[in-house]
Amino acid sequence: MMPTKRTQCFQLTLIIILGFSLFSCNQQQSLQSRIDLAIKNKDSVLVIPDGKYVIEQPLHLSGVDNLVIKADSPNGVTITSSMDLPIENLTCLDKDSGLYEYTDPKLIMPPWSDSFKGYAGWPEIYIAGIPLTISRYPNEGFIQADSIIRAGKKPENKETKQEPPKFLSAQLIQNYNKELPLFLNGYWTFKWADEIIRVDSINPQSGEIELAAPHNYGMGAPSGGLFYAINQPEYVDTENEYYYNPNTGTIRFIHSFSDEEVESIQIAYQDFTLLEIQDCNQIKIENIDFKYHNNLAVNISNSKSVVIEQAEMYGLGRSAVAITEGFNCGVSNSTLKYLGDAGILLSGGDKNTLTKASHFVENCSISYFSRHVKTYAPAVKLTGVGHIVKGNHISFAPHNAILFSGNDHLIAENVIRKVCLNTSDAGAIYCGRDWTMGGTVIRENTISELGQASHHHNWAIYLDDLASGISVVNNHIEDSPSGILIGGGRFNQISNNTIKNCPLASIVYDARGYDDWFKQHLVDRELSLWPRLNAVPFNQAPWSERFPWLQEIHGDDPAIPRGAEIKNNQIISSAPPKIHDKVFEYGQVDIKTKNTN
Repeated sequence: MMPTKRTQCFQLTLIIILGFSLFSCNQQQSLQSRIDLAIKNKDSVLVIPDGKYVIEQPLHLSGVDNLVIKADSPNGVTITSSMDLPIENLTCLDKDSGLYEYTDPKLIMPPWSDSFKGYAGWPEIYIAGIPLTISRYPNEGFIQADSIIRAGKKPENKETKQEPPKFLSAQLIQNYNKELPLFLNGYWTFKWADEIIRVDSINPQSGEIELAAPHNYGMGAPSGGLFYAINQPEYVDTENEYYYNPNTGTIRFIHSFSDEEVESIQIAYQDFTLLEIQDCNQIKIENIDFKYHNNLAVNISNSKSVVIEQAEMYGLGRSAVAITEGFNCGVSNSTLKYLGDAGILLSGGDKNTLTKASHFVENCSISYFSRHVKTYAPAVKLTGVGHIVKGNHISFAPHNAILFSGNDHLIAENVIRKVCLNTSDAGAIYCGRDWTMGGTVIRENTISELGQASHHHNWAIYLDDLASGISVVNNHIEDSPSGILIGGGRFNQISNNTIKNCPLASIVYDARGYDDWFKQHLVDRELSLWPRLNAVPFNQAPWSERFPWLQEIHGDDPAIPRGAEIKNNQIISSAPPKIHDKVFEYGQVDIKTKNTN
């Protein structure tokens, strides 16, 4: 709980902290004590002396009003839970290859589950700020099953016996340690649904491999069963790769220290939220960094006007910030990098009354997120009503940049590049399967350099499966496989967008309610579209005033993509738009949209 010294000593003179107490460099109180004392004394500003503060339990702010907590100098304070391990404490197993090992009982953890999404909480290693990668085979790319004996789809009836996937893979059989658990990280069916599943048995004679748990979608096409094996000592064969033994607390890794001035490595292993803010009002956390930790950095709940400003959130095993309930809370002018899961989660507002929460993420840089959880772990995730995502730079991720549900969000002026790098049928900005999403505006974003897909396209903006009532205006999309896809929804506006160098598709607006594969979602009124429609008071104000067309769906042909507006879009060196006849019939489509070379 004591903050460590960044240098030999911060200073020999007494440090004055806005009148609430005096401290010297060798008499520093715990960080929580400083916060508690500032609250007790009703100070409006708490200045934290520069340094690294290693904590072993969450910091708490509860029921606090009007307080600024900031570093003594810009980004001078780092809050972490990590172990700072001197290099001399490592055991060198092979000097030539740079193979090192370290064992510590603190790193022991329970056995991993038979299946989990992306991350089981294993320790993360950082050297000179760069995260090491859990060992894997092959080092790049995937193994594809030679053949699939049993798909092993998770049954809809919970009482039905669950049969896990069974398949053949000669390549995998040649590369595993029989004495250790073997886990496979796979896109088992779709490249938008990743899961890690333990191998239950391998028959070396027949080559049959049976997994220990079923997968939600089973194993099969279109991916054909793509996977790679993780975390075996034999897989540690390249720079910055490591093996972890949860039973002994041992890590083993390869790294060349010869070209660096590195005195220690950081091992993140603790699983709690660094800072909990609850039931607070008018709080600012300024110039404070949160680094090297295996869970959330900051959790803000049921609070008003709480802002994290000019922070660095770096090296987190899971997500960085969660904001739930409350009003006008957010993150601004901050940098988030190397995150295992999503970046910032915003939730709040009242859907029944369309009351906005007005939470926000503004002018932030968010990169190298979704490192462990490969799908649906965006830089920013919005649920509820009335959030703002504006002016951010988002880059380098396998799947979505911004994922939203709910109403009346503003997604504007963001620069998004190099996302959807390792998935298919994905969108940089994505939502789907809900008629009641009206009011969101996606405008003036720049989206470029999306990844190529192995099946189906990756799209800059993707309004999936009858998502409706959304405006997509004045966006610039460039150098990507595909531009904008609207999956048959109603009253969507697609106007004044520029789409350049998108060879596979520019704008597609379909009528998938008429297609065989989606018809069942409209016929079966127990499926997601209908319960979501019936969950809102669409016959009452403000819904009846804002979205009167929702009242027509029950008595209408729900497959009709009514009310679309597609105008003034500029298509440059890209595939021509593909607009379904039903969209023309029931909407307003500018047929003069041209491909300009």
